[in-house]
Amino acid sequence: MSDAIKVFKNRTNLLPISIGFDVSDDVITSEIRTPSGELIATWTVLFDSDGTDGEIVLKLDDAITEDIQYPTGIMDIKRVSGGEPYAVFDGPLEVTFIETVTA
Repeated sequence: MSDAIKVFKNRTNLLPISIGFDVSDDVITSEIRTPSGELIATWTVLFDSDGTDGEIVLKLDDAITEDIQYPTGIMDIKRVSGGEPYAVFDGPLEVTFIETVTA
């Protein structure tokens, strides 16, 4: 799982994503789930600027990450454009939840 997305528990996590084209009029959502489909966390999706550059930031607040009880999960990003849902990646991405040392 060396290529897994790392989410630090008890920390606010920001994950910049470059979609590569204008998504300013699209609705973008992303969730982290167990392989069996149980919801672990929902990312807040922010535009890095206005979305015309395709740059977004996924955010998980520390109030959410402090309650995560799983060591791993999977996630994807859904983009809805013109009422049609599209995948952003070729498949789900692995997520590893990392315990933090400093209180």
